[in-house]
Amino acid sequence: MMNAGAFQGEEHQPFWFQPEQPHGAALLVHGFPGTPAEMRSIAKVLVDNGYATEGLLLPGFGVEIDNLSEKKHQDWESAVDKALQKLQRQYNRVIVVGNSMGGSLAIQAAARHQADGLILFAPFWTIDNVLWKALPIIKHVIPRVQPFKLFKPDFNDPEFQEGTRKFVPDADFDDPDFQRQTLNFEIHTDLFAQIRQVGVRGYELAPQIKVPSLVIQGTGDDLVSPENTRKLIGRFNSAHEYIEVPAAHNPLQPNDAYWSRIVSATTAYLDKLAMTDRI
Repeated sequence: MMNAGAFQGEEHQPFWFQPEQPHGAALLVHGFPGTPAEMRSIAKVLVDNGYATEGLLLPGFGVEIDNLSEKKHQDWESAVDKALQKLQRQYNRVIVVGNSMGGSLAIQAAARHQADGLILFAPFWTIDNVLWKALPIIKHVIPRVQPFKLFKPDFNDPEFQEGTRKFVPDADFDDPDFQRQTLNFEIHTDLFAQIRQVGVRGYELAPQIKVPSLVIQGTGDDLVSPENTRKLIGRFNSAHEYIEVPAAHNPLQPNDAYWSRIVSATTAYLDKLAMTDRI
């Protein structure tokens, strides 16, 4: 169901936006199985506040999705580290912004390379399920899974259709061939083990966060629970502002009513950051 053809649009490509007189730079890190497209709404807010923004495309995502199963967590971590270090050589103030799995990658990079700030949206680090914790063993026993045979989708569900069209814009949900391809869609179990490892490493490095942070979490998130997010940021060794909005897993939805609150919180955070010295 998910292939490179689904990510040909310009919105899925890496981006670079720069205001006329930037106050600093921001590195934006998307989640799984996303692309820079999900970060463009918050990028506009950052640019409007004087930040040059880089939307990174993680290795194996977007047009490389067919090769995603070949990637390891180290590939994603290295890509974020290198992008952050490059920006730090060019700008005096650099922050990292992460969404979902990108949140854990952002935490790691910010901790390792002393970023000046951190903004997280529904930062993923664990799932409250015994099978998730057993993935390091399960991946050797069950190398591939067909997730849509375990959790059979309702092809008439508008929410399922909306989410699917982000990856397959021309999906025909009434087409028996499309339904069959969806049900037969396979994922390497090791891929989930790599995602799990990203979360574990983000949680482990959280105490090394010593810069102000802004964390925004959806109250209707059925993947990253508010409780787990509060537990994660409780490990930070710095001041942080935590905001809950009535959102599902991805709160970066500029058409939703709560978006103005996210814009205001981000603007206020950047204003405060501008008054602090580099740590």
